[in-house]
Amino acid sequence: NLVTDGLPALALGVDPVDPDIMERPPRDPKEPVVTGARGWLIGIQGALVAACSLGAFLFVLLYEKETLIEARTAALATLACSQLFHAFNCRSMKESIFKLKFSTNPQLVGAVVLSFALQMAVIYVPFLQPVFKTQAMSLVDLGMIMVFSTLPLWIMEFVKALNRKFRFYELY
Repeated sequence: NLVTDGLPALALGVDPVDPDIMERPPRDPKEPVVTGARGWLIGIQGALVAACSLGAFLFVLLYEKETLIEARTAALATLACSQLFHAFNCRSMKESIFKLKFSTNPQLVGAVVLSFALQMAVIYVPFLQPVFKTQAMSLVDLGMIMVFSTLPLWIMEFVKALNRKFRFYELY
């Protein structure tokens, strides 16, 4: 958790502020930080990451008929990678990650790359495998992990696009 969340969270702290921040009305000081809409989005995003991790686990275990340790490794990698992709989604609750330039926060890109490398080390470095109870994954499994890991990102991009069009929630 420190590897997948810690560095990207620190890098998000130096993300540039939205250009329209001074045009927004002030937040009511009596309003909780986690409002109803924000709470629902947090819950939905967590459920998506959990469902994708479980999906990767079941895919490896039941469809590929591999061992339990391989299925657990796939679930761990999917969970970790989902959180890394989600860090880019957290840059804005309204703007698409494709509209925000990656070059405006090179620290986040570096943190994600470093965190991904550390996650891959847990899977592929032989002396770390028994410590973390992981097993090396095939390229096919890595591709499957990337597909499952990016699903929450794509779903949230879709939700943000719908919200920009129909204004289901206000998170400013």
